[in-house]
Amino acid sequence: MEDKPRFAADRMVIRLARWLRLLGADVISDPDIGGAELLNRARAERRILLTRDKRLRTAPDALFIASNDLRGQLAQVIHHFRIDPRSGALTRCSLCNQPLISVPKEAVARRVPPFVFASNERFAECERCGRIYWTATHPERINAMLDSMGV
Repeated sequence: MEDKPRFAADRMVIRLARWLRLLGADVISDPDIGGAELLNRARAERRILLTRDKRLRTAPDALFIASNDLRGQLAQVIHHFRIDPRSGALTRCSLCNQPLISVPKEAVARRVPPFVFASNERFAECERCGRIYWTATHPERINAMLDSMGV
């Protein structure tokens, strides 16, 4: 198995962190932690810091995110680290970064809306926060975003 980069995203790129998680990347973030503290945590966990903080742009284990635009930010990270954005999509919780586990349909019967239960066969759950995931329109939206970026 190839080593995929692991990231820490500062509060300036929280939206980027969420999208990278949707693409399967391991990204920690906490808006309550400042840049220096997050950089120390990233170093301790061997993660690359993603930041827009100009004071951290020269850190060797940080990537300064040049764009304010989400598409530009995603494109920069995908190209810089040569990430295949479609290979691990929808395998992590977009909120807490935990890998998702498949759960039987019956296990979510009372936890999702009836129309969702009736129209989907596959479900996944985040063991940390309990959030339930199903396919719905996320794959189309993710693919549309990636297609619009030329990725």
